[in-house]
Amino acid sequence: MNHWTLANGLQVYHIQDPDSTQVVLNLLYKVGARDESPERTGFAHLFEHLMFAGSANVPSFDKEIEGAGGQNNAFTNNEFTNYYILVPAENTETAFWLESDRMRGLNINPDSLRVQQGVVVEEFKQRCFNAPFGQLWHHVRSLLYSPESSYSWPTIGLNFEQIETASLDDVRAFYDRFYQPCNAILSLAGAINETEARRLSEKWFGDIANTQALVPRTYNTTTAPVQAPQEQQDLSPDKAVFLVWPTPSHADPASNSLDLFAEILGGSDASPLHETLVKQEGIMSAAECFCMKGLGEGFFVLYGILAEGVSHQAGQEALMRVLKETIKTAADDDLASVKNRLLTQLLYERISPAQQAQKMAYYAALEKPQWFDQEAEMLETVSLTNCQRAAQTFLKADSARLLFYSPHHA
Repeated sequence: MNHWTLANGLQVYHIQDPDSTQVVLNLLYKVGARDESPERTGFAHLFEHLMFAGSANVPSFDKEIEGAGGQNNAFTNNEFTNYYILVPAENTETAFWLESDRMRGLNINPDSLRVQQGVVVEEFKQRCFNAPFGQLWHHVRSLLYSPESSYSWPTIGLNFEQIETASLDDVRAFYDRFYQPCNAILSLAGAINETEARRLSEKWFGDIANTQALVPRTYNTTTAPVQAPQEQQDLSPDKAVFLVWPTPSHADPASNSLDLFAEILGGSDASPLHETLVKQEGIMSAAECFCMKGLGEGFFVLYGILAEGVSHQAGQEALMRVLKETIKTAADDDLASVKNRLLTQLLYERISPAQQAQKMAYYAALEKPQWFDQEAEMLETVSLTNCQRAAQTFLKADSARLLFYSPHHA
């Protein structure tokens, strides 16, 4: 992996794949929901949409990508917004032109804002009001974080009214503050050598000026105290129980240990959660868990969809019982099986330029760029004792935040 920084502060990471016929240009902006004001949430997600509405010299972004035989997409979370373009190698410079043009001068106008506000508001309503567990992340974050925390709202925003009433001045100020070279990471992967990557990155991004000085940002990660179970009604036809714990950020070694423990506990149909609670006891139709790893946060989610007649309390007790049993009885063979599955996944990722580019950018944002080349080694060095100790430390019964869902009755 190669790395250099342009004079304007844009960080560039590069890896060449001689067997690829494609090039991926990935641009990560260090702005997510945690950078928003509590009165203007959902802006990072709105901008993910606005970035496809055209720029100073490109009226239709998607049309140019399709004409170059490529594809593109983006995603936003609480900590960053990521864009990528995949093109045949012969059209690499087209990707540089397109991505640099919307960094240089996005076409923010009343019409494009109105259209994208409508799209985002409709997405909010569909996802949050018309789908089972649509407001799960609203509820989870309110359980995990204090109201003043930068992490207390989901990426989609607290409510759609804050997006609906956003002004053109609000949006332009957000763009000028966060969408500039010194707040971005460019990663390149595929059929492009280092010399060409340096030349094109300098040609297309080197003269883009920063619109304002980048002010160092700090984030409030204060967690909320453990409270009585939060009870919610939902469109799901079945009752459900969610247990949530705050955990360290990805930079902490305990995060990887918890991730592996989650795979042991509930990562497959042969895992203890599914085998015990779904197959053997039949008290749940689904039982799973996962560890969310972030730049400045982390949390562990354990949940079950309850069978008819099973109470929330019984579901909670069953999930905790299997959790505790797994901490005690997990064997080296269980961990080895999980590691083999994840190592195979890493091998497949290494033949995907898109996966390589996104991971380079992510680890750079984590300020651990060396981890890109150390993933397999880091995975191999996690022991069963590491997993058990991390689970015992962070997944205690008295520190679980509880969420009880019941079917909504009109």
